[in-house]
Amino acid sequence: MPASENPALFSRLQVYEVVGPGEAADGGLCIVRCVGGTARVGQVFVLERDQDTAGPGHTLVLDRIEKYRQPLESLDPPHSAAVLLSGGPLDRLRAGDVLVSHPAPDWHRKLEASGLRVLDLDRASHLPDVPRAHRAFAGYEVKPTVSVSRDLPDAAAELDRQWNSLTTSAHLTDPAGEFCMLAPGPGSHDIGWIRVKDPIGTNLPSRILAATGDPEFLTVSVDGQTMCAVSDEEYDHWIVMHHFSDEN
Repeated sequence: MPASENPALFSRLQVYEVVGPGEAADGGLCIVRCVGGTARVGQVFVLERDQDTAGPGHTLVLDRIEKYRQPLESLDPPHSAAVLLSGGPLDRLRAGDVLVSHPAPDWHRKLEASGLRVLDLDRASHLPDVPRAHRAFAGYEVKPTVSVSRDLPDAAAELDRQWNSLTTSAHLTDPAGEFCMLAPGPGSHDIGWIRVKDPIGTNLPSRILAATGDPEFLTVSVDGQTMCAVSDEEYDHWIVMHHFSDEN
């Protein structure tokens, strides 16, 4: 399957320098650094500021990756390389601009719509494997840390308040505002952990529900020690917290 057809694939490239040719050319050479995901030959990109309105003439194809004059098939963070782009002139590119894969996969769009900034697919070995995390969230003997009745007039607001309090005390988010989570919807186990940044910092349950239509989600701290999740039960919303360091 070509890289650009992989529904779980995304990447972000930050432009260091546009080497050439000029604005009349159909593409050209750039020096870039990969700042998210894995960029692969054949992928299609658009300027980050254009990703919601990208149309014909706004996309660029990654035709070649070179490092030390050696061709590469892919580029991952935080590495830099020279890349050959085609599909349109590069006169709009400036140092510091970010190119994002296009079109973004559905899970990427939903997380960004909830106010989160998708940073990367996180494969760190210290993160719990997904089945293990899911058992801690939805296993037969799991009990809620907090239960919020769905009959409450302000159930959504109360769930947000409890989430804000519990995740703050548990240090789910690191000082940079980052944590990891599973993608909403089907296929999340195949995609794996996604590292995100939350510039808003509060009321995540309401934001996730509004953006995805699904009240359930699963998060873990970047050190892999603390899990916080929301479960939608028959009569209640549960917040489930689990510390993997407490396991035998």
